Amino acid sequence: MKSVQDFRENIQLNSTLIIKGQEHTIQQIIKFRFDNGDFYFKLYLIDGNVLADDLERNCFIFVKEVFDDLEIVEKTLVYDNKTFKWLYSAKTTAEEVWGSGRWKVGNQETFSDYESNGNYLSLGVNSQTGKREDYYGKILQPKDIKIKEPK
Repeated sequence: MKSVQDFRENIQLNSTLIIKGQEHTIQQIIKFRFDNGDFYFKLYLIDGNVLADDLERNCFIFVKEVFDDLEIVEKTLVYDNKTFKWLYSAKTTAEEVWGSGRWKVGNQETFSDYESNGNYLSLGVNSQTGKREDYYGKILQPKDIKIKEPK
């Protein structure tokens, strides 16, 4: 993959992703819009992993849901023996949804994101259910991801 933009132009619901050599099947693709009009794509994978793109930084966030009841704060926090720096907090709305899963058009989420030396932590709340949705994983570069076309 050359870039996040290249990924956005080529991703399809029936595609299989190869992430760092491992195949992952897409279950749902959501286009989330920020309040300022920017957007990002979040892909829920059948194996429970989640891949989100970051066009501005030309990278991807590859995470899995965690259930550790962390406090959402706008400062540093420690998780998994790593010190994470708060990046930003946001509210987004699902503008377009493909495939089946937990998200529907119009659903919203609020979250705070943190980074620590290539590790990523996103602490959020699904506005429809009021339930926490926290994710932990790694920041990946476009070269780490390939799209395997459907047969």
